[in-house]
Amino acid sequence: MNSSPASVCLLRSLGKRISGTWTDRLLLALVLAGIVFGWLHIGQLAGSGKAMVDIYHGQTLLAEYPLHADKPIHFAAMGESGISDIIIADGEVAISESPCNGKQCVRTGHKHRIGELIACVPNRILVAIRGDAQAFDAMLE
Repeated sequence: MNSSPASVCLLRSLGKRISGTWTDRLLLALVLAGIVFGWLHIGQLAGSGKAMVDIYHGQTLLAEYPLHADKPIHFAAMGESGISDIIIADGEVAISESPCNGKQCVRTGHKHRIGELIACVPNRILVAIRGDAQAFDAMLE
């Protein structure tokens, strides 16, 4: 495998900037690997629990579905300006169609974490994911 001269030069300059013995570099690599492992582990803990999707029109609960359903769920939520089509599939929820002008709710995309929201403000439709697990903002000891 041939490396370009620019990438070889970049690697050499990076090697000169990271000073220390090979033990220092190994310790740095282990610490970075521990940080990545810890971050992934905390993400799995925050995502555990039975997640439910609540669909509201204003303050009225229209429907409640499990986020991880066996089959895809299509729900037509009647709002102020028309019908918003909500799809729950593959552990994610999204608004696929809405009569609003800006379509910001459609552009929000798919959501899958507990605590995430999708709102169609002109149509007064709110899609919220709730569950037993609490998402972590920070951990203190």
